[in-house]
Amino acid sequence: MFDSYFTYWSDLPANSGYETFGKVHLTWLVGIALAIFVCIVLFRRISPAAQNRFLKTLAILMLALEAYRETVLIVTGHMEFENLPLHLCGLAIFVEVLFAFFPNSFLGEFTCVACLPGAASALLFPDWLRYPTVNYMNLHGFIMHGILVLFPLLVLISGKYVPKIRHIYMPLIFFAVAAPILHRINTVQGCNFMFLNRPSLGSPFEAVYEAYGYGVYLAFFGAIVFAVILAMYGGIGLFRKIFCKNKD
Repeated sequence: MFDSYFTYWSDLPANSGYETFGKVHLTWLVGIALAIFVCIVLFRRISPAAQNRFLKTLAILMLALEAYRETVLIVTGHMEFENLPLHLCGLAIFVEVLFAFFPNSFLGEFTCVACLPGAASALLFPDWLRYPTVNYMNLHGFIMHGILVLFPLLVLISGKYVPKIRHIYMPLIFFAVAAPILHRINTVQGCNFMFLNRPSLGSPFEAVYEAYGYGVYLAFFGAIVFAVILAMYGGIGLFRKIFCKNKD
């Protein structure tokens, strides 16, 4: 079972992974959903001080998980530029960690309206399914992204930060600044951070890319990102009505 635990994807035999929305993938999704629900129920019952400590604990856990992944990659000789945490979810780790210890409007807005849907999308269309179930990259992928979804949900139900539509410029400014920089890095290093150069394998954007080419894909991708961010404001309001004891 553990024979392939430290094996990198390039050294794995063909068909080592599993299918998107197959039995294993769906089992992970159900398990993560149940774990998040239990955490939300328990989180609501503890004091604000205990909630703060729990969020900081999650932040430290995220840093530890990422450090573990990077260490294994270095020790096994597979650390490459493309493995740096420069995808949206990699950046989300540091955004959420900073918010846990130094909360402010920019970090809160980005955590709730960008990190949350980004991590949820990664869970639905993961690019680590080429690994077998018992592999550190597969385990890291599901556990880390599950925490990245859990963290903003706990922030929202506790009211520690509530996004406001008038602050939509905050995540948009971030993407406007980060996207050109990462696109340039992708071009020079042959990477695909934030999927700016090509769609993630198995994602719905693959069909657009193959049918209409890169330009249409990038425009469509950008439009969907904006639409998701916009929709998050309405979705967050509904979420808080369901789970929060006190309405704003």
